[in-house]
Amino acid sequence: MRNFLLASIALLSINAYSQSYVILDNGIVVTTDKAGFTYDLGQFAFPQRVTLKGGKYFVEEGKILSTVDEKGFLHRKHEVLPAKILGKGINYFMSTEGDLYTIDKKGYVVISQHPELIGATKFGGNYFYVPFDAEKNTGDLYTVTQDGVLVKAVAETFNISEVVAFGGTYFMNNRGIIHTISADGVLAAKPEMRVGVLVKKGGNYFTDSSGGIFTVMEDGNVKLPGIPMTLKIGQITKLGSSYFLDLNGKLFVVDGNGDVFERTMADHDFRHARIISL
Repeated sequence: MRNFLLASIALLSINAYSQSYVILDNGIVVTTDKAGFTYDLGQFAFPQRVTLKGGKYFVEEGKILSTVDEKGFLHRKHEVLPAKILGKGINYFMSTEGDLYTIDKKGYVVISQHPELIGATKFGGNYFYVPFDAEKNTGDLYTVTQDGVLVKAVAETFNISEVVAFGGTYFMNNRGIIHTISADGVLAAKPEMRVGVLVKKGGNYFTDSSGGIFTVMEDGNVKLPGIPMTLKIGQITKLGSSYFLDLNGKLFVVDGNGDVFERTMADHDFRHARIISL
């Protein structure tokens, strides 16, 4: 078992959404823990057999569900999975019958039934929308916490027509204001952040039309992080839930403090990444 400890500064991170994975074309599964460390734990998954994927989980043929816990360990389990998926996010997926599957930070799966969620749409990384008045474009906005708990985001009705761009742990309305969802499921507007048109939308980060990169912290705050000298924003190509790859196969992770780090694994060529966790 090989464990690559790649940046001691990442110990400061607290973001459970950083736990994730990438599957290379040779079947090697590389995982990340909540602190942004990167691991090869000697586990494999055939990319062509992956039938469903989210930020902290993927499903293989035979209804084998794999989840990643906050320590970066991959857990495989047999679950009674729905025949049809209505939508999915970083740590949840939902059936057309309103059965909600959530994955908590320890990799456990919780299944709950919510008939009121039938017809849900506009699935983000940790939120989704349930309409109840099609003419007025109003409905309820729900969030899913890092512990897999379902939360109704706002007490009043939510007008979905005001949202012009959907992302992982954030969205933008028609006034150009970014709204974020924290790890605890709290929705908050961030009018103080001046952001252009969203261009590349990852799980807890995005780029805008000005060529900048913004990150969303675990507490829901947004920042313009310092970036590694090796990162060229225009070369970002593959977008994951808490990481991204550039054209040269360089791997960059975003930790819970919204900081960006390059991760190097000498025995792995991420240009051959096949399954990205988003």
